[in-house]
Amino acid sequence: MNKKEIFFNHITEGYKTKGEYIVLGSAMLDGETIKDAFVNVPLKTLNRHGLIAGATGTGKTKTIQVFSEQLSAQGIPVLMMDIKGDFSGIAAEGEEKSFITDRHAKINLP
Repeated sequence: MNKKEIFFNHITEGYKTKGEYIVLGSAMLDGETIKDAFVNVPLKTLNRHGLIAGATGTGKTKTIQVFSEQLSAQGIPVLMMDIKGDFSGIAAEGEEKSFITDRHAKINLP
């Protein structure tokens, strides 16, 4: 088994869930996004404290956006405090962008 297969198996086993969940994205190995290696978070665990931290440009805002969109799609109300205004346009319907569509196709995420 090669490194990629071992990594894929590790991710899919580690993020296996019982019940409903949200998908944050797909795991990466050595800078490459691995298709179908989804990072799933069980809905029943999202009533706990969490922290999303990182340096500028590491995807914190995008992660919160994906979280809120996924929760909303599940019918769970979301309240976001947005001091800087990063999410001011999230309530409006977005337009499809080719780079997002391409990325989703690469990781096999609808």
